[in-house]
Amino acid sequence: MVTLGIIGVVAALTLPVLINQTQNKEIQTQFKKLYSELNQASRLFMNDFGVSVTEYCRDKGTSSFVRTLLPKYLKGLKLYDDTTSGSQDEEGNAKSSAYQMYTLGGAKLRLGPCDDFGYMTDIAGRIYSFEYNGITDEQQGPVVCIDVNGHKRPNKFGYDIFIFRFVENGLVLPMGQEYKAGESSYGFARDGSSNNFFSKNECKVSSDLTNQLTCAKYALADVHPFEKGKNYWQDFLGKNR
Repeated sequence: MVTLGIIGVVAALTLPVLINQTQNKEIQTQFKKLYSELNQASRLFMNDFGVSVTEYCRDKGTSSFVRTLLPKYLKGLKLYDDTTSGSQDEEGNAKSSAYQMYTLGGAKLRLGPCDDFGYMTDIAGRIYSFEYNGITDEQQGPVVCIDVNGHKRPNKFGYDIFIFRFVENGLVLPMGQEYKAGESSYGFARDGSSNNFFSKNECKVSSDLTNQLTCAKYALADVHPFEKGKNYWQDFLGKNR
């Protein structure tokens, strides 16, 4: 009985850790798959149109790309919630999206940072949202926020929701990864501006969303944002679910 009791205590202590590690590994796999498919879609678009998504959006605008063209490259992509930053309820109050999102610190968000076209879902159940801001000659974009496992929890930025941007050479990069074209560096943010919401190059557990804007960079490389020798998916995320 004593031996069984000890085994029970050990199991109670270790089982949650093992379950958490398994869940983190599953989300990491989904993250990698999404990143591969997103880049494939971007390259196919460039082959078809002769210009990158960034160049197309500079000329034609982001709206036509998101609403008309992108569904041709991401299987089953369709709008399921049209809530945007300007949406209001019947009483004129700012409306929250039906899709609930949280910061890595657990704070509930009314909308995410990509809040200009509503929320779309694809055949795999992922959730996509985009930032609209016009892209000038010196900027890269558009910016897209993606929940790699859809409605399945935890729905946290930096855990299963990550931010990416399309860039001029036809790739899609994790937000925070520096993009260089020849001798020119376009910085870490979408437009390199210190006034831009996406200019903060940080990833840490916090109730402030700006602290998770570039977690995708560390997630892709599987490195801890600020502790050398440790990884992202197990060491950094740890038990933060």
